[in-house]
Amino acid sequence: MSKLSLLVGAAVFALAGSTAAFAAGPGGFGPSSAGAGAPQGFAQQAAPNTVQSVINNGYDDQRVFLTGKLTNYLGHDRYEFTDNTGSIEVELDDDRDWSFIRKGELITIFGKIDRDYHSINIDVKDARPAAAAPVRK
Repeated sequence: MSKLSLLVGAAVFALAGSTAAFAAGPGGFGPSSAGAGAPQGFAQQAAPNTVQSVINNGYDDQRVFLTGKLTNYLGHDRYEFTDNTGSIEVELDDDRDWSFIRKGELITIFGKIDRDYHSINIDVKDARPAAAAPVRK
């Protein structure tokens, strides 16, 4: 009987240990997997949120959101968007109604960077007023 209880105890211990190992999942895929001696540059970087950071660090098809103003009409569906750090050309698709946006109004745009060899602009997918005006009593 002693051998049987010893064998059952060993089996339970082995199953409990292997279940914990499987519950943890494979290693090396989480953000905490990079140790102090790990190669640099693999951490997730925040999306640029200023015109200057888009121009300097943005890559093609990267999603961005920027807060600023439409300051100039460049023709067809292209506008100049300006924030505190600079200006960039944005494209507002003419298939959509953008009439709620006014020139000089503070807005937040959401879109993708369109970077070519000689130019960079933002293809705007959505835009919203940056902050609602405070309610006066």
